[in-house]
Amino acid sequence: MIVMVLAGLMAAAAFTQLAISRPWLGLTFAVHESRAIHVVSAPGMDLTAKQVTAIRGNDGQRVAIEAGDLIEEPDTLATYADMRRFFARQSALAGMLRAQSISIEALDGDTLRQMMVSPARMRPIGDLPAAFWVQMLVGLSSFLIGGWVWALRRDDLPARLFALASLGILVFTFPAALYSTRELAIDGGLFRALSVMNHGGALLFGAAMIALLLRYPRSLVPTRWLCAPFVLFGTWWLADSMQLFDGPLVGSQLPTMLEMIGILLAAALQYWRSRRDPRNRAVVRWFGLSVAIGSGAFVFTVIAPSLVGLTPSLPQGYAFTFFLLIHGGIAVGVARYRLFDLDRWAFRILFYMTGAALLIAVDVLLISWVALDRAPAFGLALVLVAFLYLPLRDMIARKLFQRGGEVKARFQDMLAVALADGETERMARWRDLLTRVFQPLNIVPGDSIAQPTVLDDGAALAIPATGVLPPLRLEHAMHGRRLFSSREQTRAGELCAMLDHAIASRLAHEQGVAEERQRITSDMHDNIGVQLLGALHSRDPVRKDELIRDTLADLREIINNSAGERLTLAELMADLRVEIADLLSSAGIGLVWQMDTAAELPPQSVAAMRSILREAVGNALRHAEASTVGIRLCDTLGGLVLTIADDGKGFDPDTAQAGNGLRNMRSRATALHGTLTVSHGAAMGMRGTVIEVRFPLESVAA
Repeated sequence: MIVMVLAGLMAAAAFTQLAISRPWLGLTFAVHESRAIHVVSAPGMDLTAKQVTAIRGNDGQRVAIEAGDLIEEPDTLATYADMRRFFARQSALAGMLRAQSISIEALDGDTLRQMMVSPARMRPIGDLPAAFWVQMLVGLSSFLIGGWVWALRRDDLPARLFALASLGILVFTFPAALYSTRELAIDGGLFRALSVMNHGGALLFGAAMIALLLRYPRSLVPTRWLCAPFVLFGTWWLADSMQLFDGPLVGSQLPTMLEMIGILLAAALQYWRSRRDPRNRAVVRWFGLSVAIGSGAFVFTVIAPSLVGLTPSLPQGYAFTFFLLIHGGIAVGVARYRLFDLDRWAFRILFYMTGAALLIAVDVLLISWVALDRAPAFGLALVLVAFLYLPLRDMIARKLFQRGGEVKARFQDMLAVALADGETERMARWRDLLTRVFQPLNIVPGDSIAQPTVLDDGAALAIPATGVLPPLRLEHAMHGRRLFSSREQTRAGELCAMLDHAIASRLAHEQGVAEERQRITSDMHDNIGVQLLGALHSRDPVRKDELIRDTLADLREIINNSAGERLTLAELMADLRVEIADLLSSAGIGLVWQMDTAAELPPQSVAAMRSILREAVGNALRHAEASTVGIRLCDTLGGLVLTIADDGKGFDPDTAQAGNGLRNMRSRATALHGTLTVSHGAAMGMRGTVIEVRFPLESVAA
């Protein structure tokens, strides 16, 4: 890329030097309505608004001035003979301008006046008109953009063809800038060489664009046929250079028009072939239409009028700016549709290279024009580029990469989706959010994937399943106006991550609510129910009141989720022994109590142990029809073992339907990292139902 920048700057400097190394009169000529040449500006000389009739040399040679001497393009002449005569006159005039002094004949009314003028050896760079710089800018900018694309995609044939077309623009704009803005005349031989070069560059551009549109975005013809436009129009250019046609209208104007028609046909064919391919259709829309509009505007404002004998409505020097539309379209296409597979980093390279080119150009101008020394000139150039170009670059970058319609989704938006009531409402909010952010034409069910993925070269974006939401496929971003890129893929990943976190937070909240509800239900069933049952069976009013007070205390404990203070097993079991003995005694049931452990229980295990014992005893009281209940707590090698047995009728745990009490006991045992088994057998000298709870000591002491 650096080589391309240097080559373009060197070419621009060479043509600028060639433009200012001509003899200079210090006059500005223009064609009058009477088709005669008038002087419109003559600083320090009384020639303004006077018709120039001839230039006479010191040797007496006189060359009459004609209106045709100021034409911008000699290929607008009717015949090659007219062109040869024009070049001969240019040589004669240029030869006279190289003399030490010349005489200018001018009509002042009906009086013929003569004025001696001494031409300067060089034309000041400040005298070059705006049209010169416009054409140089068009050629250099196009060449650098084409070289930029090629430098980043050297092995890509479309990128090579585009770079070749960009070179063609430089080849035809630089010569035209030199001869179309001449003061009066340049050497005819040089003029003819520049004209041939201009025609060759124009035909090279057209042939390269036809070949490019035959290849990109779809390959319409075999690769070997891509050389056909170059062979055809290259041969045409050689024949025109040797003046084998009837005149320049056929030799140079007609092939330019034919190339324009070829570009339009190739673009139309590409668009038709891409009618079912959104990515390629987007490429053709921006790339093909940019070429067609840019080239077409030049052809129909400059070339077409010349073919029918009319004067172009726009000077050629300014009409060249239409070609910037082509490369401007390419730049927008690269940014929005990833033409040539380039991305934002490629534009950073272009901006930096442009800054370097401007720095060099300003430095050269300050040295040559302002005549500053090299060090001050470079410092001033650096300041100018830093304060003018860099802010402009940032503004262009913001405009170029701005994503129209993109909505920044906040975490609150994710919460709105996650907290929606029901799956239908949640899915509707998720689709609405994706629509606001990416504005796709369609949202359809997608395939299962791990992360957001750009599909079909940007035509679609796959969204993975998030939480309980199914995967989706977004098609045609920005209502079909552009493609999905890595930027949208990253954005989708951020949205999915936020939504996944929000849904996980909601599920955790719901799980916590459910667990708390289950805890309250279990404690109410296991503790409150058993204590109220004891109060119901108690015949002692004092004991009944005491049980009710204990029930109210337990109810407050359940509501406040207080596990109480740290107790030893001996303290807990002593309290429970009194409570259970009174409960069984009131129902006429005996109690066998055995305890062989001195372990301690943490607060979280106190409620679980109490609830298991109360529920097991309550079940025996309600269902077993037992006369005796036995309770044993002892240490084993594996931990603690709690056994509750009775001598009742028992039941088959494999066939009986488990109620809430049994489920609650199992869940509490699991919370202690233990196990609970229910069987019908013998234990503690009794035969009936046996409930055994085993849990490790480390879980109890944790």
